[in-house]
Order: sequence, then structure tokens, then C-alpha cells
Amino acid sequence: MTTETVSVSDLRRRTTDVVQVAQCEDAVIYITQHGRPAAALMSYERYESLLSQLEDLSDLAALQAAADEPARPYEEFLAEVSFPGPDQQCPLAPR
Repeated sequence: MTTETVSVSDLRRRTTDVVQVAQCEDAVIYITQHGRPAAALMSYERYESLLSQLEDLSDLAALQAAADEPARPYEEFLAEVSFPGPDQQCPLAPR
């Protein structure tokens, strides 16, 4: 992965070239404003890949957190959420 830093004013002049670098070279372009980081530009494919990885990591963290929770009977859980069990009729079901 290559990186490049471009100022906002330079980006205005070279937008097409900068976008092509992000797409073709799979680069991350850091955009600065007044010499400070303001934004990052990357290809759509890289962005989608990062979102997918973030979602996977979030799911893994949720699974690890759930593994630490104590186990309890399914019927107890259903009673807690006020959901009818298999032998009870749902109050919203047509009669």
C-alpha cells in the first residue's frame, strides 16, 4: 500500500490524477488543510474491504463478550423477555 499527502489546494488542481492514484495504485491519499490532516481518500474497493473487516471484528468482539455471560435455561430467557413458550399462545395471535 502506498501513501501520499496532498493539500486541499493541490487536490483542487489535480483531482483526476489523485483519484486515479487512489484507484490504480491502491493508495491512501491523506488530504491536508492548513498543513493538518483533514481527510483520507482511498479506492471504493479498499473502503468496502475496511468496512467488512471492521464488521467482522465487531462481530468477533460481541461473540467474545457473550461467551463471558453465564449460561441459563432457554425457558428462563423467554420468561424474562415476556415471549410465550411453545405451549403458550401469543397474545397478538388471532383467535
